[in-house]
Amino acid sequence: MKKLLSTLVAAFGIQPPAHAEPSTQMVDPKTIMFSMPTVAADDIKFVVPIKESFEGAPQFHEDEWCQLEFFPRSRLAEIQRRLVEYKAFEEKHRIQHGWNNIYARRIRRETVVRGDDASDDIATSVGAVPRPSPILTTTSRPLGQVKDGFTLELPGSVLLYGVKTFDGVSTLGATVARGGDDTQLTQTYVMLFKKYGLLLVDWRAQQLLLSVSEKGDISVWRP
Repeated sequence: MKKLLSTLVAAFGIQPPAHAEPSTQMVDPKTIMFSMPTVAADDIKFVVPIKESFEGAPQFHEDEWCQLEFFPRSRLAEIQRRLVEYKAFEEKHRIQHGWNNIYARRIRRETVVRGDDASDDIATSVGAVPRPSPILTTTSRPLGQVKDGFTLELPGSVLLYGVKTFDGVSTLGATVARGGDDTQLTQTYVMLFKKYGLLLVDWRAQQLLLSVSEKGDISVWRP
């Protein structure tokens, strides 16, 4: 136990590295390119995981945070405006091998699903297995475990995750692992719409799932 915890503490930067600090270079910002056009600019709080919260916790890159995310229907007009703005930004800054600027989504976080046990209610609604809060990483090191976070595991390598507050869930994102089952996420959206009336936005694909008809058809909006 002590060995594991000391390894985790070192991995999360609590102890100073033994090697020398890397050298610093100055670069022209005009030469910097981005591999994706948009990221969430959430003020995420992190904690150092303990053994119980580390085991079974999913790990993914910070840039994947909320690339797919759910919102209450009350925010429809706002999300549509954001998508229109983002589309214009993405087209303006697209170059041959990436983008020369990145659209940082600074979105006010409000309750998506209300209730003291909102994350458990969501898990029951979609038949998911609760897991520890996700651990976010950069390309070179872990950042930490999301404070007050949760993860819900679904079949087909699909995860729901987010942040809990005193009155519910304030952030509800989704991710499908490479080679995962996209239809599982679609089925999950149908269930969440029927119970909570949620929207699902795919920022990189620039599309918004609005509603589900009685026949099961999904209404999709694009800017």
